[in-house]
Amino acid sequence: MTGQDYEEKRDFFRMRVNGPVNIKRQDQAEFFHAEGLDLSASGLSLISDETVIEGEILQISIKSHNPELADFVAEAEVVRVQPLDEHPGKFNISVKFTTIY
Repeated sequence: MTGQDYEEKRDFFRMRVNGPVNIKRQDQAEFFHAEGLDLSASGLSLISDETVIEGEILQISIKSHNPELADFVAEAEVVRVQPLDEHPGKFNISVKFTTIY
């Protein structure tokens, strides 16, 4: 392939989120919070100070700021967790959606 970078090879268009994301583990009643980075039809990238493990299933909720649109709610599987060197104690988490409600 010619000089095409990885971002251009994605199957789905990605949209910047830049906002709060509520996350709940399957075995817990309380949500923890993360900062959304980008969203696609297949998944979400976010930053959190909460650690998760690859393969873990999470409930994702993004509040809609438009009263005519419902909040975005999905179940997702963690596919990658990377510590952020520039922000100790924070992690870049990538999830793929398994169910969108």
